[in-house]
Amino acid sequence: MKIAISVTAAGEAATLEMRFGRCPYFAVYDSDSKEFEWFENEGIKATSGAGTGAAQALINRNVEVVISGQFGPKAVQVLEAGKIKMLLAPANIPLKEVISKWQADELKEYAIQRF
Repeated sequence: MKIAISVTAAGEAATLEMRFGRCPYFAVYDSDSKEFEWFENEGIKATSGAGTGAAQALINRNVEVVISGQFGPKAVQVLEAGKIKMLLAPANIPLKEVISKWQADELKEYAIQRF
């Protein structure tokens, strides 16, 4: 399974970035191989639609779960359409701690209240 995490930098010393669409990088963790891939979030350069661009990049990489601190409404629409599960993690925790919390099922699933 591929899990994407919004992070502050490339590399295992990175910490969680709270902003999904405006994060500088994504770390993609493969739970089968236990390996990471980092890529720059091209959406950060967009004047608008950063979240939708970031979401599409994750869909293109066959990500099944994304972990961030918050998600914008447009990004949520794209992620839901791509059937990517969204999880919330606390601010500024190290990447390895994010993975540990995911493995221990300690992260809350993001949900929009619909009326």
